[in-house]
Amino acid sequence: MSTSLEAEKNVEKNAYQAGEAVPSEQDDLATYEIPPAETRKLLRTLDIHIAPVVMILYLIAFLDRANIGNAAVGGMTAELNFPANGLSVCTSIFYVTYVLFETPATTLLRTLRPSRLIPGVIIVWGATVLGNGFAQNYATVIACRLLLGMCEAALSPCLFLYMTTFYRREELGLRMCYLFIASAISGVIGGLIATGFLKMDGIHGLSGWRWLYIIEGALTIAIGFAVTFFIPDKYEDAKYLSERQMFLMHVRHAQTSAYSKDEGFSWVEVRKALTDPVIYLSGFIQLCFDVCLYGFATFLVVIVNQLGFNSVASQGITAPVYFVAALVYLVGALISDKYSVRYWLIMPLGLVTAVGYIILIGVKTSVAARLTACFLAGSGIYIAVGLHITWLGQNIAGFRKRSTSVGMQQTFGNMGGIIAGQIYRSTDKPLYLIGHACSLGFWVVGLLALTLEWYIWRSRNAARDAMTQEAKDKMDDQGIDGDHHHSFRYVL
Repeated sequence: MSTSLEAEKNVEKNAYQAGEAVPSEQDDLATYEIPPAETRKLLRTLDIHIAPVVMILYLIAFLDRANIGNAAVGGMTAELNFPANGLSVCTSIFYVTYVLFETPATTLLRTLRPSRLIPGVIIVWGATVLGNGFAQNYATVIACRLLLGMCEAALSPCLFLYMTTFYRREELGLRMCYLFIASAISGVIGGLIATGFLKMDGIHGLSGWRWLYIIEGALTIAIGFAVTFFIPDKYEDAKYLSERQMFLMHVRHAQTSAYSKDEGFSWVEVRKALTDPVIYLSGFIQLCFDVCLYGFATFLVVIVNQLGFNSVASQGITAPVYFVAALVYLVGALISDKYSVRYWLIMPLGLVTAVGYIILIGVKTSVAARLTACFLAGSGIYIAVGLHITWLGQNIAGFRKRSTSVGMQQTFGNMGGIIAGQIYRSTDKPLYLIGHACSLGFWVVGLLALTLEWYIWRSRNAARDAMTQEAKDKMDDQGIDGDHHHSFRYVL
């Protein structure tokens, strides 16, 4: 109670310091107009303190998850006597525990506190990666991948939910871009780091791929401990906000209360997510997209290696592919947030990715054409996956329903990682036609389903625009709230 009174006093103090009337009630806060210049300054403050943290965490997550491809090229599969499909199984097995623990992690994020949950799982998975560097057999690698999947399950969706507590719906597209730019950058950095670590082969009697795991694991552990001091549980705990900025955050929260409200864990809110059909459609689309994302991120270096480049050159050649993907996402996210558009960005770039896969399937001899196809495929994958997650998060109101919905979407979506590991089989090298053909199929089906999702959101908006006042009053009397309330409009 004392904390609440103190917060109210701070709000009053902030307003008085600005020389303004004091909005003391929730309704008054909701009608307060924030000057655009102050909004920009507040967003810069948030970005400076949040963006670097989430980008670093997402970057190390993808590095530690996808480095198995680099390790395989560096000789791990031969040294540990992997079976013929061993790399595919190790890639897929990661997502078994990943999808099992994703929804529980997102649903309980607020309860377990981000400042404890996120650093805790990072430290454990860092120790797992480090331990993988000392693996002596195939079974140990399998065990490490299972534990890694369980820990990383708490990161990606939780970081997105964490950002929804600081940013408005219309501001999330660019901020989610930070995450997926980090994942693309991880491809750039991962290839360059692997190039260096593989040259450490033989130092202290350890193979280069072992140094890759040991050093990356130690770095992850260090980041896990350090990040504890940089993740406030909610904006009220953010010490980097000035008194005036804290007041503005209270205003922003009041103005978006229907979207951001959180009255504690509620089975009613969880049930709303479980019974909304569009959540399952969104999950299916994410699965289709993630088959391509994880296949691309994990096997790109292997695909390039099979074009005739040696292991070191293969790591370096993948870097510009990821750089272009990151650049496309950044420009697309800026456009997406400025014009509040999602579908009409994902679809055309998705068609570019489809062309890339068609070239990979149809052209079998030209190295230049196949490398160009890798650039085309990557251009649409990252932005489609990232904007689609943002799209669902923007269109679900209420923190607990949103956390469950995003968790469900990501659970379905990350099953795509299991599929990706099985369609890119060692027995299909050097062309990997089955992997590319399956990826193309999933991608096209995903784009078609995305069109259906867009149509559903648009139809719901149109139905609400056409509602009579009597129908709105009836909805209010029935207590319908959140994203099903007549005042809520979906982003398209």
